[in-house]
Formats: sequence, C-alpha cells, structure tokens
Amino acid sequence: MEKISRHILDHRKVVIVIFLVLMAISALLLPMVGINFDLSSYLPDSADSTAAVKVMKDEFGSAIPSAEIMLRPMSLAEAKAKKAELEQLSFVSEVSWLDDMADLAAPLAIADQDLIDTYYKDNQPLFTVTAADGYNNITMLEYLQEFAGEDGAVRGQIVSLALAQRSTQEEVVRITLIAVPIALLILVIATYSWLEPLLFLVVLGVGVLLNMGSNVIFGRISFITQSVGAILQLAVSIDYAIFMLHRFNEYREMGLDPKEAMIKAMVKLAKSIVASAMTTFFGFLALVFMRFKIGLDLGLVLAKGIIFSLISVMVLLPVLILLTRKAIDKTRHRSFLPSFKGLGKFVVKIRVPVMIAVILAAIPLFLAQGKTDFIYGMGSYPADSREHTDARRIEDTYGYSTQMALMVPRGQWDNERGLMEELESIDHIRSVIGYSSTAGVTVPPDMVPSLHREQLLSENYSRLILVSDLAAENDTSFALVETIREKTGKYYDEYHLAGENVTLVDMHDMVSRDNLVVNGLAILAVGLVIALVFRSLSIPLLLLLTIEIAIWINLSIPYFTGGNIHFIGYLVISAVQLGATVDYGILLTQYYLDHRQQLLPKDAARQAITDTAGSLVSPAMILASISFTLTAVSTISVVKEIGLVLGRGALISLALVLFFLPGVLILADRIIEKTTMNTNFLPKPDKRAKTAEENSAAVLSDPRQQGKDS
Repeated sequence: MEKISRHILDHRKVVIVIFLVLMAISALLLPMVGINFDLSSYLPDSADSTAAVKVMKDEFGSAIPSAEIMLRPMSLAEAKAKKAELEQLSFVSEVSWLDDMADLAAPLAIADQDLIDTYYKDNQPLFTVTAADGYNNITMLEYLQEFAGEDGAVRGQIVSLALAQRSTQEEVVRITLIAVPIALLILVIATYSWLEPLLFLVVLGVGVLLNMGSNVIFGRISFITQSVGAILQLAVSIDYAIFMLHRFNEYREMGLDPKEAMIKAMVKLAKSIVASAMTTFFGFLALVFMRFKIGLDLGLVLAKGIIFSLISVMVLLPVLILLTRKAIDKTRHRSFLPSFKGLGKFVVKIRVPVMIAVILAAIPLFLAQGKTDFIYGMGSYPADSREHTDARRIEDTYGYSTQMALMVPRGQWDNERGLMEELESIDHIRSVIGYSSTAGVTVPPDMVPSLHREQLLSENYSRLILVSDLAAENDTSFALVETIREKTGKYYDEYHLAGENVTLVDMHDMVSRDNLVVNGLAILAVGLVIALVFRSLSIPLLLLLTIEIAIWINLSIPYFTGGNIHFIGYLVISAVQLGATVDYGILLTQYYLDHRQQLLPKDAARQAITDTAGSLVSPAMILASISFTLTAVSTISVVKEIGLVLGRGALISLALVLFFLPGVLILADRIIEKTTMNTNFLPKPDKRAKTAEENSAAVLSDPRQQGKDS
C-alpha cells in the first residue's frame, strides 16, 4: 500500500488527467441513461400478474388500461363522437366505453343499470384508455387533460407515471441545490479549513458523476434510483473523506512533511476505509437478491457508487489535498465542534440502565416492525395539483373503480357463464362483461361485430372485463383478487388475471420473502467483513446487534404511531441503514481496542467516545439532513418515504453507537479478548489478589483480629 500511495502522489498530474477524461466521458453518457417509471415492470417474470399481462398483449394486443377520462355531461351521440376522437390520438391503442358492452340503439331503460352507472353516470361518459408503449408519459397526460377540458378529469396509472417522470426531472436538481449547502455547512463545522469542505464535495461529486454516467451499461434505471442514488452515494461516503483528512492532519502535526504525512495517512486508512466501504457495498448489494427486480436496479447502482466514491477518496482526494495544501493552510479556522470529554464520562456512567432498557425493548421492537402496514402503489397526488382535483372529481361521480381482465380458455361457454354468475355475486364487483353475456353463446363469433369480438375473444382465450367499486390498494381489494382467483380455479385449471390491484397483490406477496433474504444476506455479508477486519468472532455480533436494534426501532415507529410505510422503503432501509451506519460502530470499536491496550475497559470506552464523537456526528448529521431533504422536497411518495426512514435511521444508529455500544464493549470485554486475535489488552487487576491483600492489611492493623487468628 505504501508503494501504491507513493506512486499515486508521484504522478499527480496523470491522476488529474485520467479523472478529467473519465468525467468527460461520464458527462456525455449521462443523457443516454434511460429512466423507467413503471414499478410493475420490476415484478419477476414468474409473477402471476406479469404472466397475465404478457398473455393479454400477445392475445389481444393491449395491456392493462392506463387511464380513465370523464367528460362533462353530454348526450350518447356526443359521447360516441368523443370516443372516436380519443381513438384518433396516436398513443391510444384502445378505448373502452358503454357502446362496447351494450347496444346503444336500444333504449337505456332496458339496459343493465349497473353497466350504465359504470360508464355513463349522470350523463357524464367515463372512457377507459389503454396507451401504447414507447410514448412520453408527461406528453400523453397533457394531451388527455387537454382532451378532457376544464370540466373533465383524468385519473389512472398514466397520471402516476407522468408525475413520477416530471418529479424526477425537476426535483433531482432542486434536492441537490438544497442538500449540498446543508452538507457544506456541516463540513465547515467538522473541519478546520474553509477550503476542505469544497474539496470533499468536489471529490465525491466526481464519484457521483462517474457512477451515474456508467449507469448506461444497464440501459435504463428506475426513477427511484435516479432520484435517490446520487444523493445517497454522497451522504453515505462522505465519512471516508473526513477520516482521510483527519489522519493527514494528525501526521502533519507530528512534524512530517505533507507528502510523507499523506502517504502514512493513505496506508493507515486503507484498511479501515476499505472495510467501511465494503460493509456499505455488501449492504447495498444484498438488494440484488430481491425477487422484486427494483432491488437489482437500486442495489447495483448504489454498490457501484460506493466503489467509485472509494476510488475518488483514496486516489483523487490525496492528490488534490497536496496540490492545494498551501491554500488549505491559509484558510484554516478554529474548530466549531464542542469538546466531547463530558459525553464520554456521561455515557460510561449511565451505561447499565441504557443497556437494560435497550435489551428489554429489543424483542417487542422486533415484533412491532414485522407488523407494520405497507403501501405498495405510487401513493397520493400533491394536494394542490390538477391530478388530485381530477381524481376527487371522478371519485365523487363514479366512486372508486378498479378494472381487471380475466382471461380463460376460449370455447368453454358453460363454464364461462357459470363463472360470470359467481363473479357477479361477489361483493364490490360492479359489473362483469364477457362474450357469452354480450353476444350470447348461441351466436357464432363470426356474426359478432369485429370490434366487440376482438375485445372479448382471441384465438385461444375469452376475456372477461371485471369492474370493482374499490380503490386498487387496500386490504379489501387484495382480498377480492384472491376471491376471484379462488372462484375461477373451480372452473379452469389455467387462467390469467391482470389489473392494477392484481399487480399490487403480487408485490404484497413478495415482501416477507424478500425482506428475509435481503436482511439475512446483508447481515451475513457485513458480519463477515467485520470479522475479517477485526479478526474477531464476537465483535461482528456486538456491532450487528447494535445496528439491528436501531433498524428495529426505526421500522417499528410506523406501527406504534398507527402509520404505514412503502414496502420498497421497508425492504431497502433494512440493508441500507445497516450498510451505511455500521461504519459508526466500526470506528468507535477500533478506537476502543486501541485504547484498551493502555487503559482499563471503562477508561478505554470513555476515551473512545471522546476521540470519535466528532467524526461520528458529522457524517450522521449529513446523512440525516440530506435524507430529510429528500422527504421535504420530493413529491414522489416512495422517495419521500426512503428519505424519512433513512434520515431517522441515521440518527437512531448514531444514538445507539454512542450510548449503547460502549456499555456493550465494556460488558463483553473479556469475551472480546478471548475471541479476537492480537488484542494485547492491558490486564485487569486480579480481584482475588486485591481482596486478599486488603484483608491482610486489615489484619496487620487490628490487634484484636490478630489475637483471634492466633
């Protein structure tokens, strides 16, 4: 490592040129990275809803309807003309309305009233639109809103996708403009020069640019990854730069010239920074093993980002510090951080009640975080938006509505009629439309108008259109999906059910398994890294216990407050909080082991807190402030959730590392010594020898005791 460090510093200009070239390439590649705004596309191919959508596209040439459009009150003739206009829009592949299900030439009085109320209530037509692939969501929504007019309304998946796209494009810059100054302010407080924080942000900004540009290798990434990837990479890796600069300053204060001081700092920190980076890397990488493939997307991008940040800090930062060392020296200021000597004494003093309270709460917290209610969809729209107003307007007229498509084998008309009768009897099913109900089983398919036939019959399947009076996301809607599957299974061995709520049910079913796998792999990988770094069997268990309790506290808060959490935030945070904040425990433990060679357990813990508190508070506050910025600025519910939970988690982890972990280290001191290689702890005084010595002294000083003994 010393040879590598010296080689890097001897070729500073080459290093700068290489990074400039890589930055230029990344900047050119960045616009080529595609963004995916559809969460349902990340369901695995094996999911029932994914297979159903594929069958529907192959057989009927269309997917799940993308939007509902309600127009002002008008006559049937006007509504039919409006439908024809809607069908002419280039991005519209299919429009469904009342005339597809009923003969409008006949009086409406003899038609099924439930069917009329589904598509033409209070003379306000409600069209169901399916959009073609490959079009811009924002553009499509703008066209549909213009078509609906001020008196009409639009709701549905296309609205959520368009808002996600618009928010991603606008908010990344806004979040950066707010988060970076906050991080800069905290760095000014944590460092000793006005220039050092700027160097940190430049170096980590280079790492972020290289990471985001290299995402072109994936073709496209999710809008969630695009929204949080860069800012989280900056937040979780900034402590590497802080540690590097602190070590460099320590060696300079010993009298070493700048170059030799930097070489020693690079050599000394290589092990600890790489260890910290690897715990974060494997924490993120565990997301790859989620069945819900957004974990693969988010995990690879964040893990790759940690590698780029590590390279930037270990290679570029030392070069820039040496090139600007004179300017750094000229811009020095006093430390704005308080002294933490009193904190160390206080923590050691209260360690026993803190440990008892945390350990007693651990099991209830673990159980509570497993009972948290989840959100699976995109969430609500901003209250001041047209989208929110439109959704309320359609809801006031038509109520909630979720459309499902059930595809069953063609030609089994008796089964189809029997199934339709059972489906119509289910609570919350507003209407069921199928070939056998619109045309009648005695009418040959060739005698049915092609438009009707193509919507309901394909070469292999008969399609039933089910409309419920429920919102897509709630327990009743999820139970309805299971009821439909159960009743269909009595008539057919093979069938396919598609719909927004069906997709959400599949997401729901994956949470428990994905959480177990992701959390288990993250714990295993991080524990293995810690074990190798410390060459210890006990230290990984102690650090993982500390951070896992912090995670349980964090994820149990929604349960105790009666709230809920987006399932992506729940799955992601288990791995991300572990990987991002276990570094705090690693640093404090390393200092404890170092001090333990000259001090007894209590004194070593006290001194470790004093030495590391400043280095721990700064990155934790930066991570928390940047995460809370995501929550405050973003209008995307999933992004807001990730920001809130990660920011809260950073502060909880910091609190447990500072107040709980020192007591655990003191309590387990003898176990650590026995299970860790090369500890060289200062021996504790032998209590038995000390007691015998005190008794002996007491005997010698007490004549009466001497007489009894004789």
